[in-house]
Amino acid sequence: MTAGAAGRSVLLLDDEPTIRESLGEYLEDCGIATLQAESGEEALAMDGLEAVAVAVVDIRLGGMDGIEFIKALHALRPDVRFLIHTGSTDFQLDPELRAIGLTECEVIFKPVLDMSVFERAIRQKLAEAGS
Repeated sequence: MTAGAAGRSVLLLDDEPTIRESLGEYLEDCGIATLQAESGEEALAMDGLEAVAVAVVDIRLGGMDGIEFIKALHALRPDVRFLIHTGSTDFQLDPELRAIGLTECEVIFKPVLDMSVFERAIRQKLAEAGS
């Protein structure tokens, strides 16, 4: 992890190491600090969670799924902004996610061939969070 603006970072939650690590390397090269986790349970228990401003969350995970994770982290940290990164082409936001403030604009479908999509979306979320 590298230091981000005002010590704020981006959590990358994906159980596929190649996706998580390549996105992390790309964002770090863009000057965006990241934390990485392969499960919702790991992410909720990790050091540095208090510095997370944005979480990029895969929906299909072993154990706690991405939707459960978003709801749990939002309960702990309502200031965190979310982006959903999913391979599920039929994914629909449930009413609870909409109540948290997520819209279709926060859903990015795999595969992503242009990683700058993430940089732009994350920088927008960091700006919304005042980071």
